[in-house]
Amino acid sequence: MLRRNYRKLSFLITTALIFACAIPQLAPASVPIASTFDPNSLNTSIAQTANAAATKTALISLPTLTPTATFLPTVTIAETPTPFTFILATATVPSSTPTLGSTGAKYDCRIELQSPADNIGLTKGADFDMTWRVINTGTDLWNSSNADYRYISGDKIHKAAIYDLEKSVPVGGQTDIIVDMKAPADAGTYTTAWSITIGKSKFCTMRLTIIVN
Repeated sequence: MLRRNYRKLSFLITTALIFACAIPQLAPASVPIASTFDPNSLNTSIAQTANAAATKTALISLPTLTPTATFLPTVTIAETPTPFTFILATATVPSSTPTLGSTGAKYDCRIELQSPADNIGLTKGADFDMTWRVINTGTDLWNSSNADYRYISGDKIHKAAIYDLEKSVPVGGQTDIIVDMKAPADAGTYTTAWSITIGKSKFCTMRLTIIVN
């Protein structure tokens, strides 16, 4: 029994010694007395920190892109050249269009000359030749085989009422229409009318007025 108590006591003493040796090592180290605070050192530290941050920012910053001017192509309006026109001579194709001086009618005429003129004074019973010079202004030939000129109205101062056309008259051609006439026996003013006839067509009316004294 005494031996057991002795062992317990020895254990407790040993444990106490161990703790006694360990306590000085676990005690906190003495805290040095703080030095006097310098405000300038804080500013310097802040500035250095800012410079360091700026330097790091500059190192990681992306390169600044310098805008490059883009030059658009200049559109030059070219002068339109004046077209050169070639004029080619064209062949004349005969057609049914009226020729120069033509009226466009199949049968027609223009009186170019009249002798004697209207209102000529004649003595009673005087013989004279009435002449009309006419031009074919139609589009067809006056064929002498079926063309004539004849009295159509007015005073009968002619000696024959119908005459054959002596020659054919082409388009644009001319001929003289001659009628043998005689002044009436009585004084007065007389008018007569004649025309050219081809088949059933009557055209080119010719008139004469005379004064018998």
